[in-house]
Amino acid sequence: MANKIFLWLGLAALLACDGTSNRHPVPYVFVNESVFTNSPSAYDLQFVGGTHVRTDWGHGGLVIYRRTNFGDALDFGAYDLRCPNHVSMPCGASTVVDGLYAECGCDNQRFLLFDGSAIDGTTTWGLLPYQVQYDGVRLTVSNL
Repeated sequence: MANKIFLWLGLAALLACDGTSNRHPVPYVFVNESVFTNSPSAYDLQFVGGTHVRTDWGHGGLVIYRRTNFGDALDFGAYDLRCPNHVSMPCGASTVVDGLYAECGCDNQRFLLFDGSAIDGTTTWGLLPYQVQYDGVRLTVSNL
């Protein structure tokens, strides 16, 4: 009798699920990398609105954006450049436009680099964010 009850409870739990997921569509790729803001390649990160792109990090490349100049980790946002609507398509790599947006190559969906949010188009997902630590000279970007 107890087995039947558990069977019915399990079946009810499965039927109650609607199949939606809160998991971001861009796959997890291990990242734990550093950037020195005083290096010539990351020079733009010394200024508000500056960006630094690494095509070899993350799933579709990674962009670091300088939001403010308060001297802490909140000054920076780091986002995967893979478009959440076109993860498996070659055109799903986003490019940085005007230092303010990332634009999906498939449908021109734009994402604000300040916080990674979608600003137009059809997606409900923003860019996949990464954690940032900052000690005044070195940024550490990770998804640990």
